[in-house]
Amino acid sequence: MSNTDIVKAGLKAWESNDEQTVTALVADDFKLSGPVPQPVGKQEFIGLMHAVVAALPDFAFNISSYEENGDTVIAKSHITGTHTGVLALPGLPPIPPTGKKVRLPEEVQTYTLKDGKLHVLTTDARPDAGIPGLLAQLGVEIPAH
Repeated sequence: MSNTDIVKAGLKAWESNDEQTVTALVADDFKLSGPVPQPVGKQEFIGLMHAVVAALPDFAFNISSYEENGDTVIAKSHITGTHTGVLALPGLPPIPPTGKKVRLPEEVQTYTLKDGKLHVLTTDARPDAGIPGLLAQLGVEIPAH
């Protein structure tokens, strides 16, 4: 399985809220940075998956391209979904369903893999993408840190 295949399997598992597959593909020392206020580890990443997919059951990454270079895979995505469930993110009060359709701008996601597992995921951290972009499109004020 190529590194691109591993990333594709992980994205499909995230969209399906498939914790077992995500757990198997993500390294124990995993870190996500960019679309979140501070880097998160493996368990927080899985918790984020559950929260997002519960709130947006039709959540999709909509990857437009993959580029593999050794241990790195770069994917371009534009996330979409419909807010039909409660969005419960750490540090925020639960956000009741709004029915709003979310379409985030293109993000560049960089995946670093080692030994068949995802170790690092970074995004270009656009302020109108990721969690901040999602909250803004839902009309939720982002608390100051």
